[in-house]
Amino acid sequence: MTELRDDKPMWGVGEVLSLAFPAAAGMLGSTVMQFVDRLMVSKLVGPEAFSAQFVSAITAFVPTSLAMGIIIVVNTFVSQNRGAGRLRRCGQYAWHGLYLAIFLGALMMPLAAVSGPLFGTIRDVIAARGGEPTSAGELALQRVYFSYLILGMPLMLMNRSLGQFFYGIGRPWIVMFVTLSSVGVNVVANYVLITGAGPFPRLGLKGAAIGTLIGWGFGFVQLFLYFLYAREHRRYHTRTAWRLRVKFCRDILRVGWPAGVHFSIDILAWAVFNAILVGYFGRVHKEASAAATAYMNLSFMTAIGLGIACTALVGRHIGAGRPDLARRRAHAALLIGAVYMGLCGVAFYVFRRPMIELFISLRGQHGVSEAQRVAMHAEIVRVGAMVLICAAAFQAFDAVAIVFRGALRGAGDTLWPMVVSVVLSWSIIVGGGIAAIVFLPQLKSIGPWIAGGAFVIVLSLVLTWRFERGPWRKIDLLGRPAPGAPGGPAHVDIDEQL
Repeated sequence: MTELRDDKPMWGVGEVLSLAFPAAAGMLGSTVMQFVDRLMVSKLVGPEAFSAQFVSAITAFVPTSLAMGIIIVVNTFVSQNRGAGRLRRCGQYAWHGLYLAIFLGALMMPLAAVSGPLFGTIRDVIAARGGEPTSAGELALQRVYFSYLILGMPLMLMNRSLGQFFYGIGRPWIVMFVTLSSVGVNVVANYVLITGAGPFPRLGLKGAAIGTLIGWGFGFVQLFLYFLYAREHRRYHTRTAWRLRVKFCRDILRVGWPAGVHFSIDILAWAVFNAILVGYFGRVHKEASAAATAYMNLSFMTAIGLGIACTALVGRHIGAGRPDLARRRAHAALLIGAVYMGLCGVAFYVFRRPMIELFISLRGQHGVSEAQRVAMHAEIVRVGAMVLICAAAFQAFDAVAIVFRGALRGAGDTLWPMVVSVVLSWSIIVGGGIAAIVFLPQLKSIGPWIAGGAFVIVLSLVLTWRFERGPWRKIDLLGRPAPGAPGGPAHVDIDEQL
């Protein structure tokens, strides 16, 4: 096995890059889809729709992240079983990830019916605390965009589930190519549906939402065809391993629910942060944060691709009985992630003003004079630039948290990170953000952003301690006898014999 040849210090970096580059490119492609969505909405629809899209998208992502956190551990089971040579199991876990994606996505769809009360409550909370209330027009747009995203979540989850299979078997290039082609389809669909090109009606923000669903559907169809391809079937039995078995769903849920809760509680904290704590200060601060967050997502989601690669490599080496190599690959991924996100932080600081200005389009608004428009433009750019300075300060720490979270997930260590993340996110992001508003109101939305940066730094230190301490080495997801156990019975994999 090539994994055992680790005599060259830089070889680990090369192995990580070979998997991380296409995985990161795939995640970047997905994030570019969101980035282009936001940019097209800001330019073709207007600032009110841009602000509504930002708030409704992160709100929709709260329930979705619970399902995504569960689905992501398909990578863990596929990579560990591949490392152990149990190839049929890889196909079985992929199919059961699909079943869970459909089931969990269907459970979320009824949320579309409560979008009105949900965003009305957010508006009322802001108004009750003396903040600037959301306009009726923006509220209606939030409801529409949220509803379409929720209704399309089964497609997105199935897409992500198959992606985790290909990451786990070491074929991330497939995900990358599929994602990039989906971005192209999404851009075309966006333009046609937002502007009403040709015979299509002009749908505005609704068109952007439908375009996103079309991109997800196009990506899923491609991944599913690759999944059933003869090469994958010969190795992983992808055409015959579809029979439903409760055991595999139970395995994914057992390891995945802490990761799902971890992810969703984090996202919920950030949703409260953006919709309420930042939204408290009004439209200028919401638009500034929306623009800055678009760039943070480009940095963050690319690093998430590195974390996915780390999950696959750690899982593969643990499956092969080499936790020492798993640890080295995590350290190599950490080096790559810290350099990449550190450079992103430098870019955020140096180019902060032109980055924010790219998103700001305030021409042609009813009831706004030229002088007001110029003043609002300058204030959005000023606030957005300050948010990017805050982001620049925690980028490298975010890389540490992302990589070690992925490494722990690859080993099956998901419960402890969940508990710590829940405590830290709500005490520092939300609690610290509220404290900043109460005790340092002159900072306005920058106070909560400082609290958000503090959360990332503390979380990175805690996850580093957890990984280096090493309790993940004792976790056994494959049910094998302990090494050297006297008289331990040989493990018989019935499924490999079927």
